Amino acid sequence: MSTSAVDRVLAEAGVRFAYLFGSRATRRHRPTSDADIAIMPAQPLDLLAEAGLADRLAQALEVPAVDLVDLRRAPLVVRGRVLQEGRLLYSADEPGRVAFEVRTRSEYFDFLPTQRALRDHFLRRVAAGGLDG
Repeated sequence: MSTSAVDRVLAEAGVRFAYLFGSRATRRHRPTSDADIAIMPAQPLDLLAEAGLADRLAQALEVPAVDLVDLRRAPLVVRGRVLQEGRLLYSADEPGRVAFEVRTRSEYFDFLPTQRALRDHFLRRVAAGGLDG
């Protein structure tokens, strides 16, 4: 992986900051594993631009494929997971990145008790015989 190549691809696409997360960030990947990358673009990317960016990043990272997550559209649970498990890959906007991390962590940790309660309720219903009634 060429860090300068990854930086160049992300800069050319107008990405403010990006995180590697998933199996490659936790080093539990296989050679055939894709790379999960969460990005904060300066401007929203259309589907074609996002697909092109994913292809260019796969080449720069020398991986079979890249799955992109746009942090602008990602649910809170995904954003929190990216920050908990991921590694910063690139940043061209440190103040913006830090503000994003502080805001997201605050929202994520505030939501965790609710998420746990919902999960526990769901599991109790499944254990009691299913979800049909």
